Amino acid sequence: MGRVKSKNKKNKRGTLGLGSMFEAYIFLMGFALVIWVIISYFAFSVLINIGAIYPANYAEYRINEVFEQIETANEVTEDIIPDVCHYVVFSEDGEVISGNLGEKDVETARKVLANKNYSDGKYYKVIPRTDEYVVLQYRLKPQYKSLWMNEHMPNPEILLMLFVLFCCIGIMQIFAKRFGYRIRKKMAPMRGALVQIGDRNLDFEINYSGVREIDECLVALDDMRYALKTSLQKQWETEQEKNRQMSALVHDIKTPLTVVRGNSELLLETELTDEQKNYADYISGSVLQIQNYVQTLIEVTKSQEGISQAPVNVNVYDVLADIKKQTLGLSEVYQHQINWKEELESENSDSVISVVYGHVVRAVMNVVRNAAEHTPKGSVINITVTYSDGELAFTVEDSGSGFTPEGLAHGTEQFFMDDSSRTGGSHYGIGLFFAKKVAEEHGGKIVLANSNETSGAKVEISFTSQ
Repeated sequence: MGRVKSKNKKNKRGTLGLGSMFEAYIFLMGFALVIWVIISYFAFSVLINIGAIYPANYAEYRINEVFEQIETANEVTEDIIPDVCHYVVFSEDGEVISGNLGEKDVETARKVLANKNYSDGKYYKVIPRTDEYVVLQYRLKPQYKSLWMNEHMPNPEILLMLFVLFCCIGIMQIFAKRFGYRIRKKMAPMRGALVQIGDRNLDFEINYSGVREIDECLVALDDMRYALKTSLQKQWETEQEKNRQMSALVHDIKTPLTVVRGNSELLLETELTDEQKNYADYISGSVLQIQNYVQTLIEVTKSQEGISQAPVNVNVYDVLADIKKQTLGLSEVYQHQINWKEELESENSDSVISVVYGHVVRAVMNVVRNAAEHTPKGSVINITVTYSDGELAFTVEDSGSGFTPEGLAHGTEQFFMDDSSRTGGSHYGIGLFFAKKVAEEHGGKIVLANSNETSGAKVEISFTSQ
């Protein structure tokens, strides 16, 4: 995808800000809370109208209704007392004649009888009768119709406020979760862009959220994506050009080196003095060393290419046949004995593995060649091949001196040289480095160790079907 111009990006930015979104949710939440409070108080009024709850002045209303009846009755009994009141009947001497007030409330009623303005938070009504007084106790607040509910439950007003409070908290939680969900949804394009960049996929199109602050971040991410893509593209082109120049230079060097080496060898076949033969040997040895350096440059160039090809399905037995053929040819050159052992999950010749064929073969042969170069002539190299559940693994054991501790720790690093042991100063760690890179890019690994069986080096390399 080409770079989106700044003007086009600006047009794609959202016009809605996070502040506006939050204000809208606060307004809607406040509106919902007000509506719920109105509904709650409307329901409370309905309960009062149907008689399930008595209004705050209900007790006074009932007292006024029965005032005359209590005043003129022959005897004050509980059945003529309003059901929302408690009472006590005093004689003129202040003695309790009857009633349902507790002892503490009786004393309060006696004080009210003596001082009409006395109050303890409850309300009292004194009804004088012939030779006695009736004191009614009541409350000026809503009450339940049920006496049991009045005794065991909070006042209806308190219960209403608690109910409204908990419902309001629930409404706020709902709106908060809804706001969070919307924010997460709006953040999805940013998360998607970050995942794409994290997966090194820089060829994608930014999807905008419609929120100004988030879209500004997305525009910045898109600019970073384009800059990173451009930088990587230039880097890749530079590396390709460098590799082409390296290949051309190596090719140009190989030709005169071949001429020099050939002529030095021919020179050695002529009649020469001992001093001239030494000079010719020096020339031939130096040319050989330079050729080794040139080969190292070739290996470095190839190792930096990595797996640029796509994996293909190949027959496992074809891969093994190719590697075995090259291994046997290599053994002839180095005069080694190869013990080849296969441990496959089945004898089915149709077994298929998805790999980059050429790179896998080259990686294994690098390991085998490394073993061959460090095994004395006439010695044995053990190669064990296993294939199971899409994993192809090779174990190569030689009869050489094995790895040093430094070699075990750094043997697969590029340009590593262990002068005290196996690498000899001419290998530079290229072969095992490339083998490790190919194995890892195929989901496998390479492990260096020393063999208990041969006392030499042991290298395990595996590849997983892609």
